[in-house]
Amino acid sequence: MPPKLKAKSPKKKKVKKSKGGTGSLEEQFRKATLEVDVLQDHLALQRQVTRQAQQRKYEIHGKLQELHEDIQDERDEKQAIYNEMTRQHQDLEQRNSALIQHLEEEVAELNLQLNDSQQAFQLLTEESLRIAKEKETEIEELKKQVENMETEYEKILHSSLDRILSKLTLTGQQWEKESLTIHQQHKHMLQECGLNPLDI
Repeated sequence: MPPKLKAKSPKKKKVKKSKGGTGSLEEQFRKATLEVDVLQDHLALQRQVTRQAQQRKYEIHGKLQELHEDIQDERDEKQAIYNEMTRQHQDLEQRNSALIQHLEEEVAELNLQLNDSQQAFQLLTEESLRIAKEKETEIEELKKQVENMETEYEKILHSSLDRILSKLTLTGQQWEKESLTIHQQHKHMLQECGLNPLDI
């Protein structure tokens, strides 16, 4: 009985998941690229297994041809061996057919996954662009609000300064009048005491 073919399972590349719920665009792009590489490696392995299965099939066909030549001389004696080999050949063909069908189904599934990943990446790119535009619009609106607030604060500040200057001017005039009044009072008091204010 020929040795069974063992299909090596492809080594899956481990992709570190980002700690956040949604990673950056660059990280998700790198993840999609790694998934594509894994799919390509898997497809290459499947092709290699298929080629090995076909090669084994050709080898078995060659052995059967030799057996047919030997059976011509010893047909009765080799009939049991021939039947056994035929059964083994059929079993092997069934296994190979099942393996090929399984690999074809897996290739189709991987292609669907690849298409889904590409569509998801496209949607993510569009969503990122939309969010960026919304952020830019929001920033522009905030800038306008800040400019309006600065204008309002400037008006309020100028108005307040004008009122303070007006009050200071009025207060200065009042203090000047009061100081003149006090000065005159002290001058009269000194004169009443017989003192000359200019000599002091």
